[in-house]
Amino acid sequence: MQTMSTFFKRRRLWVIAAGLLLLSGCLFISGMVSDDEASPLAGFRVEQDGVNLHVLEAGSPGGIPLVLIHGTPGSAGFFSSYLRDSSLQDLRLLAIDRPGWGDSQVRGNFDATLASQSALLGNWLCQLAAEAPDNRLMVLAHSYGATLTPRLLMEHPGCISAALLLAGAADPALAEPRWYNRLAQVPPVSWLTAVSGLGLRRSNQEMLRVKSGLEEVRDDWDRIDVPVTVIQGEDDMLVHPDHADYLEQNLAHLPARVVRIEDDGHMIVHSRREYVISELRSLLGTVSSAPAPVAAGGSSN
Repeated sequence: MQTMSTFFKRRRLWVIAAGLLLLSGCLFISGMVSDDEASPLAGFRVEQDGVNLHVLEAGSPGGIPLVLIHGTPGSAGFFSSYLRDSSLQDLRLLAIDRPGWGDSQVRGNFDATLASQSALLGNWLCQLAAEAPDNRLMVLAHSYGATLTPRLLMEHPGCISAALLLAGAADPALAEPRWYNRLAQVPPVSWLTAVSGLGLRRSNQEMLRVKSGLEEVRDDWDRIDVPVTVIQGEDDMLVHPDHADYLEQNLAHLPARVVRIEDDGHMIVHSRREYVISELRSLLGTVSSAPAPVAAGGSSN
Protein backbone atom coordinates (compact mmCIF):
# COMPACT_ATOMS: atom_id res chain seq x y z
CA MET A 1 0.00 0.00 0.00
CA GLN A 2 2.87 2.34 0.75
CA THR A 3 4.33 1.78 -2.71
CA MET A 4 0.98 2.29 -4.41
CA SER A 5 0.33 5.47 -2.41
CA THR A 6 3.73 6.84 -3.37
CA PHE A 7 3.03 6.04 -7.03
CA PHE A 8 -0.23 7.95 -7.03
CA LYS A 9 1.33 10.92 -5.25
CA ARG A 10 4.12 11.09 -7.80
CA ARG A 11 1.68 10.76 -10.67
CA ARG A 12 -0.39 13.58 -9.21
CA LEU A 13 2.68 15.80 -9.00
CA TRP A 14 3.48 15.15 -12.64
CA VAL A 15 -0.09 15.90 -13.68
CA ILE A 16 -0.04 19.13 -11.69
CA ALA A 17 3.30 20.10 -13.22
CA ALA A 18 2.02 19.40 -16.72
CA GLY A 19 -1.09 21.45 -16.03
CA LEU A 20 0.97 24.38 -14.84
CA LEU A 21 2.98 24.29 -18.03
CA LEU A 22 -0.20 24.71 -20.03
CA LEU A 23 -0.45 28.13 -18.40
CA SER A 24 3.20 28.99 -18.76
CA GLY A 25 3.08 31.92 -21.08
CA CYS A 26 1.41 34.45 -23.08
CA LEU A 27 0.39 31.55 -23.91
CA PHE A 28 -0.08 27.85 -24.55
CA ILE A 29 -3.56 27.83 -26.11
CA SER A 30 -2.74 30.97 -28.11
CA GLY A 31 -0.89 29.01 -30.72
CA MET A 32 -2.66 25.70 -30.54
CA VAL A 33 -5.77 26.49 -32.58
CA SER A 34 -5.29 24.16 -35.52
CA ASP A 35 -6.09 24.59 -39.17
CA ASP A 36 -8.76 21.92 -39.47
CA GLU A 37 -10.46 23.10 -42.65
CA ALA A 38 -10.67 20.69 -45.58
CA SER A 39 -8.62 22.73 -48.06
CA PRO A 40 -5.02 23.54 -47.13
CA LEU A 41 -3.79 27.11 -47.18
CA ALA A 42 -1.06 28.17 -49.58
CA GLY A 43 2.35 28.86 -48.11
CA PHE A 44 5.76 30.06 -49.17
CA ARG A 45 9.23 30.57 -47.71
CA VAL A 46 11.40 33.66 -47.51
CA GLU A 47 15.13 33.51 -46.82
CA GLN A 48 16.36 36.34 -44.61
CA ASP A 49 19.54 36.92 -42.66
CA GLY A 50 19.46 34.42 -39.83
CA VAL A 51 16.07 32.89 -40.58
CA ASN A 52 14.11 30.98 -43.19
CA LEU A 53 10.57 32.32 -42.73
CA HIS A 54 7.45 30.30 -43.48
CA VAL A 55 4.32 32.27 -44.42
CA LEU A 56 0.71 31.25 -45.09
CA GLU A 57 -0.99 33.45 -47.68
CA ALA A 58 -4.57 34.19 -48.72
CA GLY A 59 -6.62 37.06 -50.10
CA SER A 60 -5.71 39.37 -52.97
CA PRO A 61 -2.06 39.43 -54.13
CA GLY A 62 -2.50 43.11 -55.03
CA GLY A 63 -4.14 44.14 -51.77
CA ILE A 64 -2.64 45.97 -48.81
CA PRO A 65 -0.61 43.40 -46.85
CA LEU A 66 -1.98 42.40 -43.44
CA VAL A 67 0.66 40.49 -41.49
CA LEU A 68 -0.69 38.30 -38.68
CA ILE A 69 1.69 37.52 -35.80
CA HIS A 70 0.91 34.73 -33.32
CA GLY A 71 1.74 34.23 -29.65
CA THR A 72 3.91 31.70 -27.82
CA PRO A 73 3.96 28.85 -28.52
CA GLY A 74 2.21 28.96 -31.83
CA SER A 75 2.23 28.99 -35.59
CA ALA A 76 0.65 30.71 -38.56
CA GLY A 77 -2.23 28.21 -38.48
CA PHE A 78 -3.57 30.00 -35.39
CA PHE A 79 -4.97 32.62 -37.80
CA SER A 80 -6.48 30.19 -40.32
CA SER A 81 -10.01 31.48 -39.66
CA TYR A 82 -8.85 35.01 -40.52
CA LEU A 83 -7.09 33.82 -43.66
CA ARG A 84 -10.36 32.23 -44.80
CA ASP A 85 -12.70 35.03 -43.70
CA SER A 86 -14.64 36.25 -46.74
CA SER A 87 -14.67 39.85 -45.50
CA LEU A 88 -10.87 40.10 -45.62
CA GLN A 89 -10.16 38.71 -49.07
CA ASP A 90 -9.50 42.15 -50.57
CA LEU A 91 -6.33 42.31 -48.46
CA ARG A 92 -3.13 40.36 -48.94
CA LEU A 93 -3.28 38.15 -45.86
CA LEU A 94 0.06 36.88 -44.58
CA ALA A 95 0.23 34.76 -41.41
CA ILE A 96 3.80 34.07 -40.36
CA ASP A 97 5.44 31.38 -38.30
CA ARG A 98 7.52 33.57 -36.00
CA PRO A 99 11.27 32.84 -36.17
CA GLY A 100 11.91 29.53 -34.43
CA TRP A 101 8.25 28.46 -34.51
CA GLY A 102 6.24 26.30 -36.88
CA ASP A 103 8.20 25.88 -40.10
CA SER A 104 10.29 29.05 -39.71
CA GLN A 105 13.85 27.94 -39.10
CA VAL A 106 16.40 30.07 -37.27
CA ARG A 107 19.97 29.54 -38.39
CA GLY A 108 22.10 29.09 -35.31
CA ASN A 109 20.88 29.05 -31.71
CA PHE A 110 17.38 30.26 -30.88
CA ASP A 111 17.47 33.61 -29.08
CA ALA A 112 14.31 33.87 -26.97
CA THR A 113 14.18 37.68 -26.86
CA LEU A 114 11.96 40.38 -28.31
CA ALA A 115 15.09 42.05 -29.70
CA SER A 116 15.97 38.95 -31.72
CA GLN A 117 12.44 38.51 -33.07
CA SER A 118 12.34 42.15 -34.13
CA ALA A 119 15.69 41.92 -35.87
CA LEU A 120 14.79 38.70 -37.72
CA LEU A 121 11.38 39.95 -38.89
CA GLY A 122 12.09 43.63 -39.49
CA ASN A 123 13.88 43.52 -42.83
CA TRP A 124 11.24 41.25 -44.36
CA LEU A 125 8.45 43.56 -43.21
CA CYS A 126 10.28 46.52 -44.72
CA GLN A 127 10.75 44.72 -48.04
CA LEU A 128 7.10 43.74 -48.04
CA ALA A 129 6.02 47.33 -47.38
CA ALA A 130 8.29 48.65 -50.13
CA GLU A 131 6.52 46.39 -52.64
CA ALA A 132 2.99 47.08 -51.33
CA PRO A 133 0.42 49.53 -52.75
CA ASP A 134 1.51 53.01 -51.61
CA ASN A 135 4.03 51.32 -49.29
CA ARG A 136 1.26 50.52 -46.81
CA LEU A 137 1.37 47.47 -44.54
CA MET A 138 -0.67 46.59 -41.45
CA VAL A 139 -0.07 44.19 -38.57
CA LEU A 140 -2.63 42.23 -36.54
CA ALA A 141 -0.94 40.58 -33.57
CA HIS A 142 -2.04 38.50 -30.60
CA SER A 143 -0.47 37.84 -27.19
CA TYR A 144 3.34 37.56 -27.49
CA GLY A 145 2.97 38.80 -31.07
CA ALA A 146 1.23 41.92 -29.73
CA THR A 147 4.03 42.32 -27.18
CA LEU A 148 6.57 42.17 -30.02
CA THR A 149 4.82 44.51 -32.47
CA PRO A 150 5.49 47.83 -30.65
CA ARG A 151 9.19 46.99 -30.79
CA LEU A 152 8.87 46.35 -34.52
CA LEU A 153 7.27 49.80 -34.85
CA MET A 154 10.08 51.41 -32.85
CA GLU A 155 12.98 49.69 -34.57
CA HIS A 156 11.72 49.62 -38.16
CA PRO A 157 10.13 53.04 -38.77
CA GLY A 158 8.25 53.55 -42.00
CA CYS A 159 7.67 49.83 -42.54
CA ILE A 160 4.38 49.33 -40.71
CA SER A 161 1.52 51.75 -41.39
CA ALA A 162 -0.76 50.69 -38.51
CA ALA A 163 -1.10 47.95 -35.90
CA LEU A 164 -3.93 46.20 -34.09
CA LEU A 165 -2.73 44.68 -30.81
CA LEU A 166 -4.76 41.99 -29.05
CA ALA A 167 -4.00 40.94 -25.45
CA GLY A 168 -0.36 41.98 -25.51
CA ALA A 169 1.98 42.79 -22.62
CA ALA A 170 3.63 46.22 -22.43
CA ASP A 171 4.25 47.25 -18.82
CA PRO A 172 7.52 45.81 -17.43
CA ALA A 173 6.12 46.06 -13.90
CA LEU A 174 3.36 43.61 -14.83
CA ALA A 175 5.56 41.26 -16.84
CA GLU A 176 7.50 39.65 -14.01
CA PRO A 177 7.89 35.91 -14.71
CA ARG A 178 5.40 33.92 -12.69
CA TRP A 179 6.32 31.20 -10.25
CA TYR A 180 5.38 28.48 -12.71
CA ASN A 181 7.70 29.98 -15.32
CA ARG A 182 10.55 29.55 -12.87
CA LEU A 183 9.30 26.11 -11.85
CA ALA A 184 9.53 25.06 -15.50
CA GLN A 185 13.29 25.61 -15.33
CA VAL A 186 13.73 22.98 -12.61
CA PRO A 187 13.69 19.17 -12.99
CA PRO A 188 11.47 17.22 -13.31
CA VAL A 189 9.26 19.93 -14.79
CA SER A 190 12.03 21.09 -17.15
CA TRP A 191 12.21 17.53 -18.49
CA LEU A 192 8.52 17.66 -19.32
CA THR A 193 8.93 20.88 -21.26
CA ALA A 194 11.82 19.42 -23.23
CA VAL A 195 9.99 16.25 -24.31
CA SER A 196 6.47 17.65 -24.72
CA GLY A 197 6.83 18.28 -28.44
CA LEU A 198 4.65 21.37 -28.00
CA GLY A 199 7.39 23.99 -27.77
CA LEU A 200 6.78 24.56 -24.06
CA ARG A 201 10.46 24.86 -23.18
CA ARG A 202 11.07 27.44 -25.90
CA SER A 203 7.87 29.26 -24.97
CA ASN A 204 8.92 29.43 -21.34
CA GLN A 205 12.30 30.83 -22.39
CA GLU A 206 10.48 33.60 -24.23
CA MET A 207 8.25 34.37 -21.26
CA LEU A 208 11.19 34.58 -18.87
CA ARG A 209 12.67 37.35 -21.03
CA VAL A 210 9.58 39.48 -21.66
CA LYS A 211 10.16 41.77 -18.67
CA SER A 212 13.74 42.61 -19.64
CA GLY A 213 12.69 43.09 -23.26
CA LEU A 214 10.02 45.60 -22.26
CA GLU A 215 12.45 47.42 -19.96
CA GLU A 216 14.83 47.89 -22.90
CA VAL A 217 12.26 50.01 -24.76
CA ARG A 218 10.69 51.73 -21.75
CA ASP A 219 11.76 55.17 -23.01
CA ASP A 220 11.14 54.55 -26.72
CA TRP A 221 7.37 54.66 -27.04
CA ASP A 222 7.45 58.15 -28.56
CA ARG A 223 9.23 56.59 -31.55
CA ILE A 224 5.93 55.03 -32.61
CA ASP A 225 4.24 57.41 -35.04
CA VAL A 226 1.49 55.36 -36.74
CA PRO A 227 -2.11 54.58 -35.73
CA VAL A 228 -2.47 51.81 -33.15
CA THR A 229 -5.58 50.08 -31.82
CA VAL A 230 -5.44 47.97 -28.65
CA ILE A 231 -8.12 45.45 -27.65
CA GLN A 232 -7.90 43.87 -24.20
CA GLY A 233 -10.26 41.50 -22.43
CA GLU A 234 -10.94 42.50 -18.84
CA ASP A 235 -11.10 38.82 -17.77
CA ASP A 236 -7.74 37.91 -19.29
CA MET A 237 -6.06 35.40 -16.95
CA LEU A 238 -2.75 35.34 -18.83
CA VAL A 239 -2.03 38.99 -19.67
CA HIS A 240 -2.98 41.45 -16.95
CA PRO A 241 -5.71 43.81 -18.21
CA ASP A 242 -3.78 46.79 -16.80
CA HIS A 243 -1.28 46.43 -19.63
CA ALA A 244 -3.93 48.31 -21.63
CA ASP A 245 -3.60 51.26 -19.22
CA TYR A 246 0.16 51.35 -19.82
CA LEU A 247 -0.37 51.30 -23.57
CA GLU A 248 -2.95 54.07 -23.36
CA GLN A 249 -0.54 56.27 -21.40
CA ASN A 250 2.45 55.61 -23.61
CA LEU A 251 0.58 55.98 -26.90
CA ALA A 252 -1.18 59.20 -25.90
CA HIS A 253 0.84 61.12 -28.53
CA LEU A 254 -0.79 59.05 -31.32
CA PRO A 255 -4.17 58.57 -32.86
CA ALA A 256 -4.38 55.47 -30.61
CA ARG A 257 -7.57 53.66 -29.63
CA VAL A 258 -7.70 51.42 -26.56
CA VAL A 259 -10.74 49.16 -26.18
CA ARG A 260 -11.45 47.17 -23.02
CA ILE A 261 -14.03 44.41 -23.27
CA GLU A 262 -15.73 43.07 -20.16
CA ASP A 263 -16.54 39.39 -19.71
CA ASP A 264 -13.93 38.22 -22.19
CA GLY A 265 -10.41 36.93 -21.82
CA HIS A 266 -7.21 36.12 -23.62
CA MET A 267 -8.75 34.42 -26.63
CA ILE A 268 -10.63 37.51 -27.68
CA VAL A 269 -8.94 37.17 -31.06
CA HIS A 270 -11.33 34.29 -31.80
CA SER A 271 -14.25 34.86 -29.45
CA ARG A 272 -14.78 38.37 -30.90
CA ARG A 273 -13.46 37.87 -34.41
CA GLU A 274 -16.18 39.93 -36.11
CA TYR A 275 -15.53 42.81 -33.74
CA VAL A 276 -11.78 42.53 -34.26
CA ILE A 277 -12.32 42.68 -38.01
CA SER A 278 -14.54 45.75 -37.65
CA GLU A 279 -11.78 47.50 -35.69
CA LEU A 280 -9.30 46.38 -38.31
CA ARG A 281 -11.47 47.96 -41.02
CA SER A 282 -11.62 51.23 -39.10
CA LEU A 283 -7.86 51.20 -38.76
CA LEU A 284 -7.50 50.44 -42.46
CA GLY A 285 -9.65 53.47 -43.23
CA THR A 286 -7.26 55.63 -41.20
CA VAL A 287 -4.29 54.22 -43.09
CA SER A 288 -5.93 54.62 -46.48
CA SER A 289 -6.75 58.29 -45.90
CA ALA A 290 -3.28 59.18 -44.60
CA PRO A 291 -0.51 60.45 -46.90
CA ALA A 292 1.57 57.61 -48.30
CA PRO A 293 4.96 57.08 -46.60
CA VAL A 294 7.92 58.52 -48.46
CA ALA A 295 9.78 55.22 -48.20
CA ALA A 296 9.92 52.09 -46.11
CA GLY A 297 13.27 51.87 -44.43
CA GLY A 298 15.17 49.18 -42.56
CA SER A 299 16.12 48.90 -38.95
CA SER A 300 17.10 52.12 -37.24
CA ASN A 301 19.51 50.29 -34.95
